[in-house]
Amino acid sequence: MDEPIHDQEGYSSLQIAAFPSDRAEEILASASRLFARHSYANVTMEQVAASVRSVPGALYHYFRDKEDLIFHCYRRGLAIYRDEIETAAEPGIDGLEVVRRIIRARLRPEGQRMILFSDIDALAAPYSNDVHARRWQNAALLAEILGRGVADGSIACDEPLLTAVALISILDWVPFWFSERDYYTRQQAVDAIDDIITHGVYRRELALPDMPEPPSLAPFLEARSNLNKRAAKLDRMLSIASDSFNRRGALGTSLESIAADAGMTRAGIYYHFSEKESLLLACLQRGLVGEIGIREHLQDQGLGAFDHMVQRVRLLLMLHDTPCGPKATYHNINYLNDADRKHFVKQVLATIGQDQNNHQRWIDEGLFRKVDTHFAERVLTGMSHWYPIWFRDVRDWSPIQIADHFSRLFLAGLKPRVAQSKATDPRPDRAARYKLGKAAKS
Repeated sequence: MDEPIHDQEGYSSLQIAAFPSDRAEEILASASRLFARHSYANVTMEQVAASVRSVPGALYHYFRDKEDLIFHCYRRGLAIYRDEIETAAEPGIDGLEVVRRIIRARLRPEGQRMILFSDIDALAAPYSNDVHARRWQNAALLAEILGRGVADGSIACDEPLLTAVALISILDWVPFWFSERDYYTRQQAVDAIDDIITHGVYRRELALPDMPEPPSLAPFLEARSNLNKRAAKLDRMLSIASDSFNRRGALGTSLESIAADAGMTRAGIYYHFSEKESLLLACLQRGLVGEIGIREHLQDQGLGAFDHMVQRVRLLLMLHDTPCGPKATYHNINYLNDADRKHFVKQVLATIGQDQNNHQRWIDEGLFRKVDTHFAERVLTGMSHWYPIWFRDVRDWSPIQIADHFSRLFLAGLKPRVAQSKATDPRPDRAARYKLGKAAKS
């Protein structure tokens, strides 16, 4: 059993229950389901108590407060993750099959539902640092398995730890979009995700093109610099607020703390936003507009499938540390009121639909495999969604190195590819298409 963590006052938190039958384990399991469904901000100790047929006072026999409870939910979830990784790593099985077993175990219907890692930085520093450290430990454990697959020839991967982060990010993103009432079954979703991670989306008989030159950030930065003074001040405040919502979640963010971070008075914040929900909505919309701007910019470039996908992920991560950032995460959507949430989700789904149309076009053109575009887009977005959380302090890789690694995993998959001649885009290049268009009009 893990040693208890001590906070700044030396208080020893409750150790996680050792057996599923223990009352503490029952509370943790039920609380994890509630936090996953409704978010940390929207769950009360009263609701947790009711879910285990108890009274709130009884919970304090095990947990000091709600923060202590969710901290132990995080640790329970991380322990489940680690156990699944260790269980899958059976001797005599190649690395790729072990990874696929981990994916299937994580997504199986009868699996233990775990807390979503969305509000880690809302916790006190001793707690949040512990959770972050344990997440990286799990990633390192998975990276060892990936390295084993590289050694036995079953996996193509040049940076196992980055691949491990990408895989965990994909799996942690699933609960946010998966629905038992959609057109697919859970098993179909598991099969599709497993297939895309294993084989990638780019046709296996085609060799991958060379990586394109890094994109220019100038068009995005110039557009931001052209804002008038009032608009620029508001945009900077939204950028600071977005970073806080990303890292601390809706509960850990306050208008007062944002005002302090932005060097403004509280009156300056309240001039624009009367309460936190409307500020969060503005931050989410700002992030969505930024992602739409990236797609429209790439559409104007007329890039082929490979270059488009690489540059899309690059721009998303490279712009994170600029005035155009931070990259938005959408795990706080449940904090919005019903009307705002439904409207925003509708906007997001419309944007995702356009990206799925791109995937389908490239399938029709013979560049992508015949994969379900719904799952392809969610695997892709899952890789980069948690970028602001994973890499809040870790700077071992540049944004473009991380982006290139993520996009290669999405395009090529884990399984080694047979060497082929360089792939070419079957479409005419942009200049040729322009000439053909003019000829057709004349």
